[in-house]
Amino acid sequence: MTIYIDITEFVKRRTMTGIQRVIKEYVQNALAAHVKIKILCLNAKEDSFELISQDEVMNFFKDVKNYIFLNNEHVDIFNLENENKVFFEMDSVWYSSLKRSELYEKLKKSNFKIVNFIYDLIPILFPEFSYKERVENFDSYLSAVYKYTDFIFFDSYSAQSDFLELKEKLSIKKNYATKVVYLGSDFILNPLTKTDDYEHILLKKYILFVGTIELRKSQDKVLEAFESLTTKYNDLNLVFIGKEGWNVEPLIEKILKHPLKDKKIFWFENIEDDVLSSFYKNAFIVTYMSKYEGYGLPIAESLNYNNVTIASKNSSLYEVGQDFVEYVLNGDVTQLVDIISLYHENNQMYVAKKDYIKTNYKPLSWRDTFNSIQEVFKDEVGLEPKLSKSFKLIDYNQPLII
Repeated sequence: MTIYIDITEFVKRRTMTGIQRVIKEYVQNALAAHVKIKILCLNAKEDSFELISQDEVMNFFKDVKNYIFLNNEHVDIFNLENENKVFFEMDSVWYSSLKRSELYEKLKKSNFKIVNFIYDLIPILFPEFSYKERVENFDSYLSAVYKYTDFIFFDSYSAQSDFLELKEKLSIKKNYATKVVYLGSDFILNPLTKTDDYEHILLKKYILFVGTIELRKSQDKVLEAFESLTTKYNDLNLVFIGKEGWNVEPLIEKILKHPLKDKKIFWFENIEDDVLSSFYKNAFIVTYMSKYEGYGLPIAESLNYNNVTIASKNSSLYEVGQDFVEYVLNGDVTQLVDIISLYHENNQMYVAKKDYIKTNYKPLSWRDTFNSIQEVFKDEVGLEPKLSKSFKLIDYNQPLII
């Protein structure tokens, strides 16, 4: 079986957020395991795909922001020799100029199996958090998935249920073969990377929030809570790590013009994995107050470092954090302040919570994620639809056994 993966949007956007993290870790593990994969990038001018060599893919992963591709070669994927072929969609392909309804139809005629990885349905379920073009593009992409896909991976049972519930609402009769694959939380670190530029912050007692700055993530709630906390605790600091998202100009302006900016409030848009790892490792508390997530990778990453973590209790977040995380309902700032205050004032409780996470939490590695995906690709039968029309809704108030 040959697996084709289109990373056009990853190359175009040059950022390392959740989706790009999944692509990078899967491809790296696949290459290390000598899986037969081919990485594609769309040449928009020629309206055709180009093949990226394995060496160039790995070099790109080492310097996502600046790497310049040198030797991409044209490939006509619609006229390949008759082999066992899978087109595995992991990127944010709904942004692509090549519409998936057109692409998938051609791929099916060329004897491809189409496999999708769906992370969430945010543009459909919460269109207010997405700009109009994204909503329209995602709707078109999802329609193509419903029509043509052979198999779908989801990163949580919550995301899978959202997809299947929408299927029922749309009166789609087709059944889908699916699998939930949880995401890894470890980093491949470069021991040569230095964190000297951040040392003065890493030595402080800080609250950490990792994630794109956007309304859905509710960084504004964390900032509001911090403004209250800093009047009581002079030693607390706040660190945001994440790029600027859509429609958050007032919040960005507030952060940039805040009197505590670069004194007690810090924001970094692009940092290396090694630096991010250091920020997790040294955090006092990690917060993640998103209103909805398909998975919530920063929660898993935080728990991987045994951090006291506070999150919203919705969508997949309890599924990921289980009873290792403290939860705030409905973005309540007062609850957030109270929880942080409790751990700040009670060191014995703080240490006990970290010890409990260290002893009982079982983090997943990206190798685990890769192996879970590959189980499907090793078994051709796994690509056949076998999910019944009825499906069980998940009770997210109950712990999930992983």
